Amino acid sequence: MQQTLQTFYQNLDQYYAAGDVDQMERFLLETEAQYRKNTAGAAQIGIAVYNELGSLYRGISRYDASISSFQHARQLVEKEIGTDSVQYATVLNNMAGTCRLMGHFDDALRLFHMAEQIYARAGEEQSYAYASVLNNMSLVYRELEDLQPAIDYLEKALEIIQTMPNTQQEIAITYNNLAAMYRLADNTAKAKQCVDLAMQYFDQCCEQENVHYAAGLNSLAGFLYAECDDERALELYQKSAQYTKRFFGENIEYGITCRNMYWVYKRLGKRTEAMAVLEKAWEIFAQALGEDDARTCAVSDDLRRLKEGVGA
Repeated sequence: MQQTLQTFYQNLDQYYAAGDVDQMERFLLETEAQYRKNTAGAAQIGIAVYNELGSLYRGISRYDASISSFQHARQLVEKEIGTDSVQYATVLNNMAGTCRLMGHFDDALRLFHMAEQIYARAGEEQSYAYASVLNNMSLVYRELEDLQPAIDYLEKALEIIQTMPNTQQEIAITYNNLAAMYRLADNTAKAKQCVDLAMQYFDQCCEQENVHYAAGLNSLAGFLYAECDDERALELYQKSAQYTKRFFGENIEYGITCRNMYWVYKRLGKRTEAMAVLEKAWEIFAQALGEDDARTCAVSDDLRRLKEGVGA
């Protein structure tokens, strides 16, 4: 079974490297079908498949499918391994991440805290998994605009990750998230310092071309835009969009980057380009979130004003 699980991840890694979302989904669904035909002794395969499906669907903004997949994984772990296991905490952490993106913050915090407690009881407080939960809880508190616990959780996560070998990417991601927190807290100097450190660590990664690097580019572009360095900001936003589309297609993060590009194009006086990226952002938000969602409506208002020439 271990060899079968190893082969599963080897095959999956090839699909991720190719960046073909359709092939990844097809492979995972075919593996799921095989698991359903022969569940005896194959619990680890089932757990792995449902976890990966949940992550894939979350990445392409199919949140209901993501929750459903993680729920299957959760039920399997409950049955085969137990609710005090590290694997159970991992599933809770994954599911909570989708809840956060759906805006279900109470559910997300409840699941994150459950995962944190399980990791702590298992003696995993110095593990990357535990640091990941702290990082994720910080993101929820940021969404809730409760900045102090958001910063505290991130700083604690960073302390853990920095003690581990070969964690350049994880350190970069954490510095990037810290930059966003400090920016919201109006600590511009600290935020810029964190962005610079994030980019330094991203540059040390063996594989830069990933969606986390895209997030780092987005943060740095935000600072450049605030400093009126519009051409450089636009360059980084465009690169960020390319990386995001390569790995996950035109998902929510891609739409957010399009809206960021709109502001730059608008200030540069490039109305045609501004209209194009804003229309793409609306299309993505409307499909993923619905036309009545607050974020979709905000983009609709921007489009209306742009078409009417208001504030142009």
